[in-house]
Amino acid sequence: MHYLIYDLREDYAPLLTPEHLDATERAAYAARGEKYLVMRTILRRELARRSGRQPEEILFTYGENGKPEFSPLHFNISHSGDKLALAFHDMAVGIDIELMRPRTQMRNVARRIMYPEQWEEWNAGGCSTEEFYNCWCVTEALVKMDGTGILHSGDHPFLLKGGDVRLLNDSGVQVELITPSVGYAGAVAYRA
Repeated sequence: MHYLIYDLREDYAPLLTPEHLDATERAAYAARGEKYLVMRTILRRELARRSGRQPEEILFTYGENGKPEFSPLHFNISHSGDKLALAFHDMAVGIDIELMRPRTQMRNVARRIMYPEQWEEWNAGGCSTEEFYNCWCVTEALVKMDGTGILHSGDHPFLLKGGDVRLLNDSGVQVELITPSVGYAGAVAYRA
């Protein structure tokens, strides 16, 4: 498994134009603008480097829940704030990064994504923003690895203690916490 972190404040000359994007990407570009075009350029450059193709030749297919795919490579993408994260592996992979900031609904979200034992411990010990975001990133990385969504977070129950992630089922999945940058949380999940 390999991951890369990019700072989107740096100057990345877009290689792609909206005409290079497929219909799904064009809709996202219309909503997000130039930052989206830069992120897709970076992703295509990395996929091209790994596949021996030109970035403009990279065409995506989409999984049942909209996860972009480029056979035979396995990859995933996440962005938050000014950071972009890409993960690559020879099997399914998911990555999530989040800019840590106080959230008004943190307790409600935590109750939905945390395993009951994790929730009870977290709730009793106060509302650690860092622990919340680490749990959130692990949850997101796991469901993104599967190509599902947050409603499937219960498919991979886990406990997070002292920075270690312990999956509660024997699924052959590995999870690593990452620190993309100061003030960010992140996690990568991949099939071993």
